[in-house]
Amino acid sequence: MFDIVTFGECMVRFSTPGGVMLEQAERLRADPAGTESNVAVALARLGARSTWLSALPDNPIGRWMAERIAAHGVDVSHVVWTRDRAGIFFLEAGSPPRGSRVVYDRADSAVSRLTPEMIDWAFVTDTRLLHLSGITPALSESCRDIVVRALTAARGRGCMTSFDINYRAKLWSPEQAASVLSPMLGMVDILISTVSDIRLLFGFEGSPDEMIERVQTRFHNRTVVLTLSEGGAVGWSEETGLLRTGAHPVERVDRLGAGDAFDAGLLWGLLRGDLAGGLAAGAALASLSHAEHGDVTWATAAEVARLAGRS
Repeated sequence: MFDIVTFGECMVRFSTPGGVMLEQAERLRADPAGTESNVAVALARLGARSTWLSALPDNPIGRWMAERIAAHGVDVSHVVWTRDRAGIFFLEAGSPPRGSRVVYDRADSAVSRLTPEMIDWAFVTDTRLLHLSGITPALSESCRDIVVRALTAARGRGCMTSFDINYRAKLWSPEQAASVLSPMLGMVDILISTVSDIRLLFGFEGSPDEMIERVQTRFHNRTVVLTLSEGGAVGWSEETGLLRTGAHPVERVDRLGAGDAFDAGLLWGLLRGDLAGGLAAGAALASLSHAEHGDVTWATAAEVARLAGRS
């Protein structure tokens, strides 16, 4: 039924205007924000049949979040509605020399209390591609069980799986993350990470090309993509070997969500069997995301094609 199913937490993001500290703020902007929902939205805007699975509080806050995501064309029909709370976080948008700051308030959120028994697994695997991230297993033991169950079910149904490591130091230590994620990564077709996360969690050194070789040797993924601190990315697949894409110059408006936008562009290409096109679309979407307020990118397929230089 779907091109992509994503599963993960969406929170309410409250952000200050640029240059305003939280303690100074008189107004805060509210946006839905979650790695997996961001990917689902970006892909839906590119034309993919996209769905997002999660748990939300059955109250006006949860319904507002679901409606904002569904407005982009994402299917949210299998969100689990609960009496638990929504996670929130605050973004203090800093400018040099002061950096930005994120403050979480997400403990015991609806997603963290979700169990495998509450999910319609036939629905989850009725897709060409299942996308997950390393944020979800960090939320709770039951979330870890869900991720393993999802990867197992997807493999059994023959659908592709993608996984962005997306390490969050505020949620767990590098040692915890490496221990929990390692068995999962061996079940993944498409592995995505920053170079810095691979270095931090697994101690791999060397050039991005060398790091990709070590990652693939350890986890046996069909495709590995590493994004670079200076922008752009390096990708490898069994069919293409190593490929690269550069970054686009941007005037940054909002730094959050760019990695999720990259993932969406990459997966858009890979759904068509085109790693080179996916890398180009990912770089284009990431740069467009930097130029927008909020976690979610509003970029269109025409904008992505124009910036990526592909018709």
